[in-house]
Amino acid sequence: MKKAAIISDSGTIDDHLGSNLPLEIVTDVLYRLPVKSLCRFKCVSPSWKTLISSPHFAQTHLHRSKANHHPLKAILFYCPFDLYSVDFADVNPTPKKLDHPSFKHMSVSRSLSSCNGLVLVSDKGYVNFLFNPSTNEYKELPAPFPEYSSDDVFYPPGLGYDSYTDDYKVVMPFSIEGRVPNDAAVMVVAVYSLKTNAWRTIQDFPYSPVGCRRVCFNERLHWLCRRTGGSDYSKVVVAFDLADEIFREVQMPASYDHEEFTHHDMVVLEGCLSLLVWSQAGRIDVWMMMEYGLRESWTKFLNVNLGSGRSILNVLCLSVQDELVFRLWEERFRVIGGRVEDDGEKLILSNLKKGTQREVVVPGILTKNVVGDHYIETLVSPNHGGRISETM
Repeated sequence: MKKAAIISDSGTIDDHLGSNLPLEIVTDVLYRLPVKSLCRFKCVSPSWKTLISSPHFAQTHLHRSKANHHPLKAILFYCPFDLYSVDFADVNPTPKKLDHPSFKHMSVSRSLSSCNGLVLVSDKGYVNFLFNPSTNEYKELPAPFPEYSSDDVFYPPGLGYDSYTDDYKVVMPFSIEGRVPNDAAVMVVAVYSLKTNAWRTIQDFPYSPVGCRRVCFNERLHWLCRRTGGSDYSKVVVAFDLADEIFREVQMPASYDHEEFTHHDMVVLEGCLSLLVWSQAGRIDVWMMMEYGLRESWTKFLNVNLGSGRSILNVLCLSVQDELVFRLWEERFRVIGGRVEDDGEKLILSNLKKGTQREVVVPGILTKNVVGDHYIETLVSPNHGGRISETM
């Protein structure tokens, strides 16, 4: 039976003690450790580096982290260029700045999307990076199409994982403006494959995305869209299957008031695709699709009244399983230098089960022009087709 070294109480590697333990037990212990420790332990010996750097180890560690509901961390892009990691599970969250020279050249029009610990950082769709905040490894993606026009409109792309082909894919709808006078714009979809490191267009897209959030669920990327074909301009959830690369519609709840609830966002709550709808009057409804794809299974999970003069600007991320962080605006003004300025934006952490909200202050980060998402700490590398990271 294979033997291995183990970690002593002091945190060092004890080869003598490890000589009495099977490798299978030590491997099981390693699966339970955080990414930061695993990166350090790759330096213990060549055999440990080989073990921790294997794709099988990375996948098993990822699956166990998901099954054990490891805490989610937020990644925030603060105007205009700075990227931060924040743990909102802390009572007093402290931001950790994620420095990379490439982020300094991005514009204010940026977006974030995450999957299995990888974060897609996108600047208007023209410049895109895959970034692992836990290992600080990144990859700049090739330009979607060199022939794009400055009139073309790129919508925020989404990142997802296709287990059938073991590939990470970036999916980006964009509008091609008429290349000749009087031609109407055409919505198409570009797909990037990490395995091939190339983009391709797949089909026309008779929808116009609304909002910025893309949700990956059931290996499908979901956008909240408005129909554009014909005379029907109603809103619908559009799901892109990462395996067969076909779009399918997911119907909205039939019984909510479209006239009152004019704002929408999507998240995954308790293993269900969920829809947040809110009104200018400060009312929030949370709907959960209890059986995926079945419209009749939409169930109203929560109704919250934020009060008059308060409204959600956008949802940033999940903190834990049932807590959302969002930007809130309330009618509040102050005088600065003799000028009256709007001072009503704040970050709110809302516990959806308890129906409670509290303001969260992150030192050094104002709420204006902040976009965000959440991620789980993993060893997935953007430079190895989804394999484990080789760098600290």
